[in-house]
Amino acid sequence: MATTSSSSSSSSEDEAKRKRKPKQKPKQKKKKEALGWIEWLRGWLNVIYEMLFQRISASHLHNPMPLPPVNDLTCIVTGSTSGIGREIARQLAEAGAHVVMAVRNTKAAQELIQNWQNQWSQSGLGLPLNVEVMELDLLSLDSVARFAQAWNARLGPVHVLINNAGIFSIGEPQKFSKDGYEEHMQVNHLAPALLSILLLPSLIRGSPSRIINVNSILSSFGISC
Repeated sequence: MATTSSSSSSSSEDEAKRKRKPKQKPKQKKKKEALGWIEWLRGWLNVIYEMLFQRISASHLHNPMPLPPVNDLTCIVTGSTSGIGREIARQLAEAGAHVVMAVRNTKAAQELIQNWQNQWSQSGLGLPLNVEVMELDLLSLDSVARFAQAWNARLGPVHVLINNAGIFSIGEPQKFSKDGYEEHMQVNHLAPALLSILLLPSLIRGSPSRIINVNSILSSFGISC
């Protein structure tokens, strides 16, 4: 009887403890933040406006715009094998600048330079263009560091750094670099910022120097990292 009474008493105490113990709420999964429909609409309106009215708003500008002689300038242009970067590099070179094409595809850059040199020599406008190619992959922060180290080792100036390279993809799964950063964030922001900081010694030697960051209207969409 004593044993039975003790067991019953112990069961009652355990049941009372269970009642007093607060119930833990199930953990809720954190929702992934994304752009709302207002942000998407605003982004598309900006893009459409830019596409429709860009030519009208720039119709008064000369194409290509004449540049003053810039023979004493050294200019580094990232992403200069296509698009805006290619035209920036070509026109700076034709104006006499020493242009450094900082690109991933060095073979494509060399072919471009050869074409430019041929066209320039046929025009008979002057000395060969002063253009060179250096490898730079903004998806690798190690590549950024190697580029800056190689250039700074020359102990020469940089008068203009043009951070032109950029990427944009929509409707695709997020991709991350080997450094662990979302690719848009690294290529469009982190890597150019690191490059600018690491090249400060050369930019100071070229003072008064300039850092130019080329943006895109597609930044209106933003990204969710």
